[in-house]
Amino acid sequence: MRVKDKVCILTGAASGIGRATAKLFFDEGAILILSDIDEKGLNETFELLGENNARVSIMKVDVREPDEVKEMIEYTINEYGRIDVLIVNAGVVRVGPVEEFPDEDYDLLINVNLKGTYYSCKYAIPHFKKQKFGSIITLASVAAHIGQVNHANYCSTKAGVLGFTKALALDMAPYNVRVNSVSPGATDTPMLQSDVAKQAKDRNVDYEVVKEEFEEEGVLGRWAEPEEIAAGILFLATNDASYMTGADLRLDGGWTTR
Repeated sequence: MRVKDKVCILTGAASGIGRATAKLFFDEGAILILSDIDEKGLNETFELLGENNARVSIMKVDVREPDEVKEMIEYTINEYGRIDVLIVNAGVVRVGPVEEFPDEDYDLLINVNLKGTYYSCKYAIPHFKKQKFGSIITLASVAAHIGQVNHANYCSTKAGVLGFTKALALDMAPYNVRVNSVSPGATDTPMLQSDVAKQAKDRNVDYEVVKEEFEEEGVLGRWAEPEEIAAGILFLATNDASYMTGADLRLDGGWTTR
């Protein structure tokens, strides 16, 4: 078991990549603190882990709210005395042309994707510095590396996560804390499905037409399964990645190689 008895905080655990990561880390022996704003989905993730889930805690947390994030971190420290791995996975997507993009949608992207990442790290960092070990893993995106039609606002937030991660890696290196990111490509999650459905509706085309376009962006010709992204996150959390910091693991099916 590669993360046996490691104390791992995971945001955005209610579905998609977060749920797959929770399941994989659980199977690998981790102690888990799972959070999400979606309480129903979070409970479903908890139930998925089975009856032997005494080493799992779940908390309804809105990463836009610093007090809620702080409470999650403090709970972890009070309960276990340390944080071995922080996985900042919570994220949202909104798409549309810049000139028509609602301000409230851009605020949501910034507050969840950027500020949610910032808050999650902000309140954990003092503990990481004190204990002088650990791993922080953020979720960037293929959208941090390339442009996508009608994704300018979303791309800007994920590029921000990537820059934040690289700079934070420099700050945390003297404390023996590694900071890396994962950039998934098209992954079969509710978030991507909703993105594709909106684009299909806006363009007045079938869902499968847009889905096929996404599949063709990578060189493997298919979407990733959430479990494939979770495997990359697990790698960064283990000693197998002990010499990696400030790195971005692109799990994009070859999208950015074109």
